[in-house]
Amino acid sequence: MRKWIGCVLLVAVPCIALAANQSGSTKERNARLNEMFKALDVDKSGKLSQSEVEQNAPAIAENFDQIDADHDSGLTKKELKDAFALAEKRRSDFNRHLSSADKDKNGKLSREEAQTLPNLSANFDAIDSNHDGQLVIKEIADFIRAKGNAEPASSSAPALAQ
Repeated sequence: MRKWIGCVLLVAVPCIALAANQSGSTKERNARLNEMFKALDVDKSGKLSQSEVEQNAPAIAENFDQIDADHDSGLTKKELKDAFALAEKRRSDFNRHLSSADKDKNGKLSREEAQTLPNLSANFDAIDSNHDGQLVIKEIADFIRAKGNAEPASSSAPALAQ
C-alpha cells in the first residue's frame, strides 16, 4: 500500500509543487512554501485543515491523510515540507530508474527495455495507451493518475519504476 501511495504522490505532488513554484534554491522553495501555507491557512491556526485545502489545493486535499504524519487532522508546515521532499526524492528515483532502463536514450521505453522494471513490464499493455509498443512518461503518468488512490487489485501494489 505504501508503494502505491508513493506512485500516487509521484503524480499528485508535482502538481502541488507546481502550485508552490518549487523551482530554485532551497531557501526560495521554503519561502514559497511559507507563502503558500500562509495563504491556505485561512483561520491562521498554524495548521491546514481538510476544508482549507479542499477549496484551494485539491492535490493536497486528495493526499491529506498521507501527508498528516501525526494524524491530528491538521497539516503543519513541516508535514507539508516533508511530503514535498519525499515526493521529490521519489520522483527523482523514478526518473533515474526510467532513464537507466531507456538504453537507447530516445525518451521511450520499449517492451524489452521495460523488462528491467518488473512492475512497469507487468502493466505494459495497460500503460501503452496508444498501443505503439513504446511507453512515454505521459502514458505512465496518465496510468498512475487513472489508478488514483484506489487500492490495487493485488497486494503487491505497482511501484512502477522498481
